[in-house]
Amino acid sequence: MEILNCELEYLPQFISNDVNLYELNHLANRLSALSQWELDCFEGMVMMDAVQTKYAPVEVDRLINMTYSTEYCQIAYEAHDDASLGKFYASNGFVEELDTLSERIFHWLDYAKIGKEMREGEEGVFTPQGYVVRNGEILQKYHRDDAIPMKKPDYTVLLRITNVYFNEPEHDKNLVTFLKLPADDVTLFEAVEAVGVVSLEECCFAAEDCIVPSLIEKISDALYKTDGDCYGLVNELTQQFKHMKDKGNILTYKAMLKVTSGDITLEDALDLSCQTESFSVIREVSTSAEYARSMLSKYCIECEKDLFASADLYHYGKKLMEEKGVSLTEYGVLSSLTGQTVEQCLNLPSQNHGMEMK
Repeated sequence: MEILNCELEYLPQFISNDVNLYELNHLANRLSALSQWELDCFEGMVMMDAVQTKYAPVEVDRLINMTYSTEYCQIAYEAHDDASLGKFYASNGFVEELDTLSERIFHWLDYAKIGKEMREGEEGVFTPQGYVVRNGEILQKYHRDDAIPMKKPDYTVLLRITNVYFNEPEHDKNLVTFLKLPADDVTLFEAVEAVGVVSLEECCFAAEDCIVPSLIEKISDALYKTDGDCYGLVNELTQQFKHMKDKGNILTYKAMLKVTSGDITLEDALDLSCQTESFSVIREVSTSAEYARSMLSKYCIECEKDLFASADLYHYGKKLMEEKGVSLTEYGVLSSLTGQTVEQCLNLPSQNHGMEMK
């Protein structure tokens, strides 16, 4: 796993690549609920650990507990180095030894030395926001593996339904309901009644979630343009999603969609959903070199390690994929079991420059 983006830019380097995803999600939820002052405290606590461990990753359960421990932190926003920290402490009466001195002496004080001694004694740290110090232990409210995995959705598509009488005051334009697909007719019309109308034509549909996220926009567009006439097609497609999910073919379907052109229709998407068993995905392969290594490993090759170390597996794998008519996607290598490409299944122009299956 790799973190691609984070609002707290300093944080990803302190999170291990093998972190439990549920715990990482719990940490994100905790951070999203913190105020800016609490986030500044959190950064300081992370940096305190970083100084002590030479910037090693921090266990995620400790990071979560830091979010519960901000009340034990203090921040001096004026201090960004030892000199400004020393001046802050001296000017605010935090250095007892200076209490008996006249303020006229302060001009000759070595503030940097005072700040350094205070920082090292308190084990505080400087952050881009200021000086942070912790006056108590990190609370142990969270324990490893306490995060509860989210339940898998009991739908393949979630529709948001509203009525279309936005300009008529006698209708409540705020009526909204959600419909889990696939759904039978009774459930559908219960949803229609929930927004105060009597027919599909009076409803406005939008896809909120989908087991195949790349189709969310297409589903919404189709339902919007047809004023609900396309509902039957969408419901049929969601039934196919459920069938593919039960068969374990959703990943293959996602890979198939990746190698098609971006302008396929929902009818095309439905057609492809019926042909997933004609394709397979090697999930462990993400590069042409890995594909070459995967293919060669099927054979007994003497000095295999030496061959792999010296051969140009990247170009060899690329050539193999061209010869076999397979496609590399973010889900793995997609190959046909029947010799027919995805484009040929839809009678679309090939995306492989006229290449034919071997």
